[in-house]
Amino acid sequence: MAELTFKSPGVSTREIDLSGPANVTPQGTPAGVIGMAQKGRAFIPITLARYQDFVAEFGQTDGEKFGPLAMYEWFRNAQAGTYIRTLGVGDGLKRESSGRVNNAGFVVGSEQVQANGQLGQNTFAGSTAVVPGVLGRTYFLGAFMSESNGSRVFSDAGIQTSLSASAIIRGVVMVPSGVVLGLSSSYSENNTPANANAAYANFGVGSNAGASLGTVNINNGQSNFVMILNGHAPTDEFPNVITASFDPNSAQYFGRILNSDPTRVEKAGHYLYTNWDVYPSLAVVTSSGVQTAGTTASGLIEAAFALTGSQARNTGTASVPNYEGFEDRYRTAFSPYVTSQKFGGKPKNLFRIHALDDGAVANSLFKVTIENIAATKNENSPFGTFDLLVRDFSDTDEDQVALESFRGLSLDPSSDRYISRIIGDRHAYYDFDQKTGAQKLRIDGNFANVSKYVRVEIDPSVESLSVDASALPTGFRGPHFVLTAGTPAGGVPLLTGHLTGSTGAGALHDVTFSDLANAQVAPIPYRLNVAKGTGLSKKPIANLTWGVQFEVQDKLDDPNGTVGPDLSRPSYTKYFPRWAVGNRSVHTGDTVGTPNDGTVVLNSDLFQNNLFSLENVQVATGSDDRPLSKYWDVASYRRNSTKLTVLSASDGTVFDDTNTRFLDPSKDFDHLPSRKWLKFSFFVQGGFDGVNVFDTEKSKMTDLAVRREFDDANQGGQNGPTLRSYRKAVDVMAEKADVDIQLLAIPGLRHPEVTNYAIEAVENRFDALFLMDIEEKDQMNTFITGSGQLPSVSYTVNTVADRNLDTSFAAAYYPDVVMQDPATLTNVVVPPSVAVLGAFALNDTVAYPWFAPAGFTRGALARVIETQVKLNRSNLDDLYEVDVNPLVAFADTPGVVVFGQKTMLAAQSALDRVNVRRLLIEIRRRVRRIANTFIFEPNRAETLNRFSAAVNPVLQQIQSQRGVSRFKVQIDTTTTTQADVENNTIRGKIYVQPTRSLEFVSLDFVVTNAGAAI
Repeated sequence: MAELTFKSPGVSTREIDLSGPANVTPQGTPAGVIGMAQKGRAFIPITLARYQDFVAEFGQTDGEKFGPLAMYEWFRNAQAGTYIRTLGVGDGLKRESSGRVNNAGFVVGSEQVQANGQLGQNTFAGSTAVVPGVLGRTYFLGAFMSESNGSRVFSDAGIQTSLSASAIIRGVVMVPSGVVLGLSSSYSENNTPANANAAYANFGVGSNAGASLGTVNINNGQSNFVMILNGHAPTDEFPNVITASFDPNSAQYFGRILNSDPTRVEKAGHYLYTNWDVYPSLAVVTSSGVQTAGTTASGLIEAAFALTGSQARNTGTASVPNYEGFEDRYRTAFSPYVTSQKFGGKPKNLFRIHALDDGAVANSLFKVTIENIAATKNENSPFGTFDLLVRDFSDTDEDQVALESFRGLSLDPSSDRYISRIIGDRHAYYDFDQKTGAQKLRIDGNFANVSKYVRVEIDPSVESLSVDASALPTGFRGPHFVLTAGTPAGGVPLLTGHLTGSTGAGALHDVTFSDLANAQVAPIPYRLNVAKGTGLSKKPIANLTWGVQFEVQDKLDDPNGTVGPDLSRPSYTKYFPRWAVGNRSVHTGDTVGTPNDGTVVLNSDLFQNNLFSLENVQVATGSDDRPLSKYWDVASYRRNSTKLTVLSASDGTVFDDTNTRFLDPSKDFDHLPSRKWLKFSFFVQGGFDGVNVFDTEKSKMTDLAVRREFDDANQGGQNGPTLRSYRKAVDVMAEKADVDIQLLAIPGLRHPEVTNYAIEAVENRFDALFLMDIEEKDQMNTFITGSGQLPSVSYTVNTVADRNLDTSFAAAYYPDVVMQDPATLTNVVVPPSVAVLGAFALNDTVAYPWFAPAGFTRGALARVIETQVKLNRSNLDDLYEVDVNPLVAFADTPGVVVFGQKTMLAAQSALDRVNVRRLLIEIRRRVRRIANTFIFEPNRAETLNRFSAAVNPVLQQIQSQRGVSRFKVQIDTTTTTQADVENNTIRGKIYVQPTRSLEFVSLDFVVTNAGAAI
């Protein structure tokens, strides 16, 4: 807020709002939980005080992810919890020299896990006679289109430069192994799906499997085409011949009817990764100027296409991207650089926005609006101001949902309103791109993050004051785009396909590679004007923002007339590979000044004229050369920087070159009536989860995924992506300098490669207990991997016994339990660690860590509906014999309770009980805090005495709270020798006799005769 300036006597007032909810500081030592979440930062330990804080950071429970449910249980009785969200990291090692991350993400069309748990090809109708070596590919589905009704949707973007139709990519379709995609053609290609080896062998050379160019039926404006899935086993739900439409208004629109669930790619024979809407009021499907031969029937044209990369599958070069290789670890969404007005004829980079949430969730979580852009009139302070809003991605300009707003921001690094200071630029991340042993948590940036959604990255020129102080956010660079168009110098087009047909009348030779060489994604819809209505009803709407139009743009004469978000806008934010080093990446951006390679446009500003600037808004001006407030309905965004010669207002006033111009920051940004129109919106893009989206278990990072990876070297073995992700999260939790925890849980992860690693981590920490979920066996002595298997207590017990665990830093519980998800209100089967965390939190609330978190008082699991396995006395004995603590319901007592508190220590000892291990952990933690205050003190007898005197009250308090029966603190010259003194060391001994818990009751009921003494 600017300081008040007094120029004459008087009273000035201002409002300072401090009524917002204060942040709650975590209290106590947290429990640490590792798991997935709906959103949030990945591999960063976040410590929170309340469950509502957890929801704000990581999202709600969803009835599937166990980690958030465990945090809910913990926070019901605790005030500090630390969570680490996992995402895909591949093998967790540094990137290869090519930029690829081993075992990360996915490769389109690769063999997926089959019913036997092993990698294998997708089969036709359950047959094993699948063509060896046929792996799926990425197809760019589109159509030749031409502007309609006077639209300039393509020509303003520099695509359509003649009367010929342009090849517009409308969607990306991925197919599994064993499937080849073709389009039905009215020419010589047979439209019968191919299922035999011969068909695969011949596909692409005039076979009977369809073609890469297909027929579109434009009768009655249907724009229908037929997609053939050669090799796909048809079902009623998923046929291998699909009739669809390119018209977003059609019930058969391909973006609506094609499969959009990646985990069903083999069942459906395809997966629609993304699609871009283009409405027929702006452009129509046509082969005008492309196909000159006659059609086979009235209204049938060869205008659809399905192209692949011109290189071999999953191969890229320095010129042609690899369109199948999504082998990347998780990524964080980012915006293009926000730019200034032109200085020296060019805009300057100012800042960009990064999502705080890692992964794909941020791609469609929010958008950013810059508004209230104002130049200053203060000669002593040349920096202007602006506002930044973080808005719900799906809101509309006329019904805005501001998630956050930051007002009066400045680009002056010395200002209290400096954008980095107000929003925050802190970037905390785990640096995977270091050699093993050097990977660690890193924190960059100068200012703590105030925003809960974004952080700011300032261009160095702003920080160094190299940019003119009058610079204001005026637009943004061209966002990253999918590189498909053009032919590299001396090469072949980036995309290719099977265009060969029969010769003679109606042959396919009329459509050539040159016609398809410039195939590109439909342009990002920018706001064309800020008015609604037509004719005399046309009115300017002050809420509308320039820049990306997130609402549907389906009317030429009233482009803002349709209210509601455009569901295809996330297509522009979707992740495409950009990891290639040395080779060309699919997702291209941050390439200002990069020259063309042949006809391939690499400059993201020039591609489709995507550089946005308010300086391209043409406005009507008056005699003072200021924008006329009355006539903002004629203001027009000129994507190609070329003014319209005529602008007509709703009242009939006509403006031309003499009384219109482009917005000029030097004239207009200090013009108060214009300020409400100076605003623009943009998106963040490129977030990626780094997992195999085609595999249900791997995408959900389940224990079954770990098992399959470890058992199958082809799925990664010990370097399997799910396994390595959890082990990396454990590495973070294991670092005492970064994380302080008293408990560790990885709910639902049972495989020894994860749990043994976690045990080793807490043993090395020596200050935390691991709550372990154990592997379960069914009645057939096989590991339980699904809901249809019946658990066997005896086989499960044998499996635990075979592991020969011997540690007092882990406690195991059994069986799974049923609880209600607090968000979905559905009953969910959850691993025992979820419920047990709640018991530990309850124990510490009503008692102390050295009390047993078990029994009907402190081990009551109030929210557990039932156990998945009903345990009898024999089961209880067997479980306790192998140090597994039962969760049990008794017939005469309501509810489920924790009925054991053993650690996994093999030898009989006080430390084979949870309460004793936690007692020693707590004593160590408290004494360590005291010891830290004596570091660098003189190593003299009086220091030893003071140290001993400080420790004694701690043990006395624990003794009074029934934690120890007796204790002795010995820190003196008998424990610290002269050699220790010379080595700058103090040594001491603390003897404790823990208070044991009562676990067994033996009573003899004696029946006597009448009159006998009792």
